[in-house]
Amino acid sequence: MLEISDLHSGYGRKRVLHGINLNVGKREVVALLGHNGAGKSTLLDTIFGFLAVERGRISLDGHDITAEPAHSRIARGVGYVGQGAPVFSRLSVHDNLLMGGRGISNRGEVDDRIKKVEQLFPSLAERRNFRAGSLSGGERQMLALGMLFIASPSLLILDEPSGGMSPFMVDKMYEAIGTISDELHSSLLLVEQDADRALGIADRVYVLANGRLKYEGSADNLRDPAARAGILIGL
Repeated sequence: MLEISDLHSGYGRKRVLHGINLNVGKREVVALLGHNGAGKSTLLDTIFGFLAVERGRISLDGHDITAEPAHSRIARGVGYVGQGAPVFSRLSVHDNLLMGGRGISNRGEVDDRIKKVEQLFPSLAERRNFRAGSLSGGERQMLALGMLFIASPSLLILDEPSGGMSPFMVDKMYEAIGTISDELHSSLLLVEQDADRALGIADRVYVLANGRLKYEGSADNLRDPAARAGILIGL
């Protein structure tokens, strides 16, 4: 589904990514791990089209999207929730969910998906008429993920979905991520500081350090903490 070849990217004259090769197959869950400052968010922003590619190629389902803007990638089925869970702060929770379905002509289908989101995240149902800006950080993360579910992308890109959440809410979030991925039959590229959480649902894993990929392999190989320490040490 997603293929990245010899990708170089950064901010102005500051190059952050150096020769990244990465792929995500159909219905595959891929985790991207690395310390703060490794370049993980830069890579996701480049995949989604927020940052220009200096060199290399990004393709989706065989189509070269390297130079396409973000809105074209959305139309091709890419959905992205970045850090901070961007939502429409002045709109109600319900109106935000409706915005997630703005590309779907069947209103009944949108309403059905909103009901599913409210089942996954009951607190959103309780606050459906509240402004999104009044929600807690964890609730905004739920809302952003709910909007993504309603949009129904074929590739989900999530940047630290558990950020700022209590352990209980992280459990609920990852249950919802699994449900959403299964129901949409989608692929998932996931960045997460909590390696155990990410590896718990991933098929494969990449490890990024200083803008370069240092490891690629089965998630099974890193689920054991001792094995993971042996690979991550020194990065």
